Amino acid sequence: MTVTGKGICELLEGLAPLELAEPWDNPGWQLGDPGVPVERVLLSLDVDEGVCREAIEMSARLIITHHPLFFKEIKEIRLDSPRGALVAGLIKAGIGVYAAHTNLDSARWGVNDALARRLNLRDIQVLRPVREKYLKLVVFVPLDHVDGVREALGKAGAGWIGNYSDCTFGVQGTGTFRPREGTNPYIGTRGQLEKVPEVRLETILPKRLEKQVIEAMLRAHPYEEVAYDLYPLANSFPTGRGLGRVGN
Repeated sequence: MTVTGKGICELLEGLAPLELAEPWDNPGWQLGDPGVPVERVLLSLDVDEGVCREAIEMSARLIITHHPLFFKEIKEIRLDSPRGALVAGLIKAGIGVYAAHTNLDSARWGVNDALARRLNLRDIQVLRPVREKYLKLVVFVPLDHVDGVREALGKAGAGWIGNYSDCTFGVQGTGTFRPREGTNPYIGTRGQLEKVPEVRLETILPKRLEKQVIEAMLRAHPYEEVAYDLYPLANSFPTGRGLGRVGN
């Protein structure tokens, strides 16, 4: 199985989502082609000439650095400057650069957590906690597919409340629809009004997972056209993430 830089960085972002980064920060993919196969990775605090040389010597195709290579917008790349020569050398060697900075500091089990545990702190609390925005998803599902859709939602990350997973609510009712010309209905006949027992299935999901949860739901749902709604929730939930840690 070929592993790409993109695949490795998606795993990192599962631990340390980019939205955890401070507004002034610039984490994420910095340089190179994310689709290039990667067999060796070099970890570093910064990217400088020595790190670049070491990556070339060890045939690493990806450098994962804590401090971003670029903090501000690039106005020029001059090969007669140290920064320009470094960038040119990385591109010529086909080495990608990815940065995980304040998002990794804030992540659960990230840099701040590691430092707190290294100091043997107890009763560790987040100094500046992040609360995550959630959405409510409502979808109407025929009876024979409720379990399948519910399972797909849970696997995609929906339905978590604290340490409880697969949290949903369902109420049964009757859905009506009339398939028209050009349709290929899962249930019913074109031109005829159908009345189908359905479940109004509700769950919640982090806003950052909206795309993947909706895609998973649509794959599991049997209907050609799926009726669903998304509502923003006024409340938010603690994540155990954020900058800084305090303890005893």
